[in-house]
Amino acid sequence: MKTDSLATFALLIASVVATGAVVESARAEDANNPGLRSKYVRVEGLANPIEAEEECDAILRRLFQRYGVPQRWRQFPVRFSNRPGGAIAGYTSYVYPNVTETVIFQSFAEARGGTLDHELTHAFFFYFLDSHFDLFFNEGVAQNSEYAKRGELRVEVARRCAANEFARLRTLCGRGEYDARLNLYVQGFSVVDYLIGRAGSLWFAAFLQALAPDASNVDAALDDFYGIAGLEALEAEWLVYVCGGQDRESTRAVK
Repeated sequence: MKTDSLATFALLIASVVATGAVVESARAEDANNPGLRSKYVRVEGLANPIEAEEECDAILRRLFQRYGVPQRWRQFPVRFSNRPGGAIAGYTSYVYPNVTETVIFQSFAEARGGTLDHELTHAFFFYFLDSHFDLFFNEGVAQNSEYAKRGELRVEVARRCAANEFARLRTLCGRGEYDARLNLYVQGFSVVDYLIGRAGSLWFAAFLQALAPDASNVDAALDDFYGIAGLEALEAEWLVYVCGGQDRESTRAVK
């Protein structure tokens, strides 16, 4: 690993140690409103939002511990909608420099451990990286947060591998839109799972920081942070991981 990657990682370690310090900045603009329960989000659309706000706070604290602490945070609404979302379970909107809203088209019970964690991961990384970033890794890391669905996702990864339904990683990385078979989600989840297993969540977050300004630098970032000579080499290593049973213990992946 090169000096730049080690320096980025050291900064992330320092940010995790200082997790408590970011809490007050999370709602700086609302500091004079003692009625706010959550420091990070405002839940709307539920008769009793307290439990959902506590869950959102818990999700975000886990993300802070796993990946590091954003330099800034502005509270935004998490809206539970009672209208059908069709094939969409939820979405998160941004107008730089802020997240404007997260909308969930499921009940709180349905979204917990799945869609709610997924969408808050999108919001977290928007603030953490201070930008959008590559769609493949963006959806992959959000899928990785859906702890209630990880087993189901690994089964689907194995099925697609056996059926030879995977897309080449070179065609998924740097895409500006979703693919028809949603390999961005399925393969994205599995590739992120593998990279986190290689060196942990904080190191993966440092990799994303290096990648965020320009996704075309993915080959250089992979070499710098993982010693992997580009997407084709990553694909070969990842397929060995998948064909070997996706053994997270063997890669020391974060649970």
